[in-house]
Amino acid sequence: MQLTGIGVSPGIAVGPALIVEREDVPVVRLRLGPDAVPAEVDRFLRAVAASREQLEGIKERLARDAGSPHGYIFDAHLLMLEDPLFKDRALAVLREEHVNAEWAVRKVAEELHDRFARLADDYFRERSSDLDDVLGRVLLNLRGAGDAPSLRRLPGSFVLVAAGLAPSDAAELDWERVLAVATDEGSATYHTSILARSFGVPAVVGLREATRRIAPGSLVVVDGTRGQVVTEPSAPMLASFRAAQERDRVEEERLQSIQALASVTRDDARVVLLANVEFPDDAETARLHGAEGIGLFRSEYLLGRTREWPTEERQLEVYLQLLRDVTPHPVTVRTWDVGLEDLAPGGPTCANPALGERALRLLPRAPDAFRRQLRALLRAAAQGPLRILFPFLTGPSDLRAALDLLAEARESLEAQGLDHAARVEVGVNVEVPSAALTADLLAGEVDFFSIGTNDLVQYVLAADRGDPRVSAHYQPLHPAVLRLLRSVVAAGQRAGVTVSVCGEMAADVLPALVLVGLGVRELSMNPAAIPRVKAAVRAARASELQELAEACLDLPTAQEIESMLRRALADVLAPLAAF
Repeated sequence: MQLTGIGVSPGIAVGPALIVEREDVPVVRLRLGPDAVPAEVDRFLRAVAASREQLEGIKERLARDAGSPHGYIFDAHLLMLEDPLFKDRALAVLREEHVNAEWAVRKVAEELHDRFARLADDYFRERSSDLDDVLGRVLLNLRGAGDAPSLRRLPGSFVLVAAGLAPSDAAELDWERVLAVATDEGSATYHTSILARSFGVPAVVGLREATRRIAPGSLVVVDGTRGQVVTEPSAPMLASFRAAQERDRVEEERLQSIQALASVTRDDARVVLLANVEFPDDAETARLHGAEGIGLFRSEYLLGRTREWPTEERQLEVYLQLLRDVTPHPVTVRTWDVGLEDLAPGGPTCANPALGERALRLLPRAPDAFRRQLRALLRAAAQGPLRILFPFLTGPSDLRAALDLLAEARESLEAQGLDHAARVEVGVNVEVPSAALTADLLAGEVDFFSIGTNDLVQYVLAADRGDPRVSAHYQPLHPAVLRLLRSVVAAGQRAGVTVSVCGEMAADVLPALVLVGLGVRELSMNPAAIPRVKAAVRAARASELQELAEACLDLPTAQEIESMLRRALADVLAPLAAF
């Protein structure tokens, strides 16, 4: 069986499928060998026993502390635990289907919910909430076991197949054991896609039916370059994929050989290549790929899975470590770019979170959190070249509020006599059309622009970058996007402000060359993309790229622009395996 989606992280990987079901806490579905089933049965029985002990303790404490007559509620829960419809059926699923205990509980829960829904009596239908409580407790006890499989602790190396992964789940994933990623949802700028590229893991998204059609444990081939996923390939097909894997390996070695070479065009235009990083440990990966610093550190990592604001000292520790890891190069830290939905799951939501209460719009709700971050950044900047990047600003008024907060943070540090940078470079993440259209007004107040093309493209084209149904409308080479980028670059050049691009356009060779032609001289991308972009830069002439960029602005469609670029840059693109 072959599925076609969007290839978002190049390369080929082959391995057994691990299915991740969508839940508040993802449920991992594993296919077990017959010899592993007895241990899994024992793990399930231990979770049931622990749940029974907890429920009995709750019942006793309720009676002791409140004299409550409602102990019968927990009697019912205890009976559910031992009911053959649950316990015996779950054991049968474990033994017959050779799956992990979490999946067996999940499957039996669905069966029981169907039974409850068919009951005529309202009282019994409403008992489904009791069922959720009991089975949820069993799942929690399974997950709390030291040998429980989870996204953070995979029991082997797998091809991860999921409907989609929340950013917090993707961040906690055991990436060293992920051979490849295949998801029903997503786009090239999907958070999981960005992380897959960062770790050099092949990925295909937008498959729609992967979780339904791929069986757990089946052999899967993921071709992230061509956007293909094949299950149970024939021997000749598998041999073909293995040969392509070897070609990719040789090409990767060739690209890595240019790591120490300068990123300079054939006519001596210097293009600085930086890295976007998600985690502090990525700094070492960035250095190994030839990055000349960190162009974007997404500080949301520090919120952790609990989404709690970190202390100032914790932040200072991380920022200083980043500076040490990339010295003498700069580190650019983006201030908090989260929404209310991220911080309070289950609370009030916006119809479109991308347009809602996020980033500095949360300042009235959490002023201390932003103030602590700026204090930590100013303290770290005293030890090295750290730059502060404010995201999601819509114009000069937002920038003034951010700069006022920065001044407050500096004054508080001075009052306490704490060492901090008297001067720090400040930039604006140009990712909202209103910020791009007022770039000339912003330029006089900042040291640099960092254009976030991921959001800017979706806002300009009204195409949700995370929705596969409109992915064809998300076109970074659309003439409207290129014209807007040209105006931002021109505004920066007139004011003597550095203009960088930190969106995924910088990591894709063809758009990256157009950006250089538009006058951008600083590109920040996932570390794995740096060697390929550097090879393209070194093979091109800036003067020719400028002429091509100007020609792009006169063409009416993204398709015509891409076709023209591929023809004109055939000699530059030919040595690169992805083209």
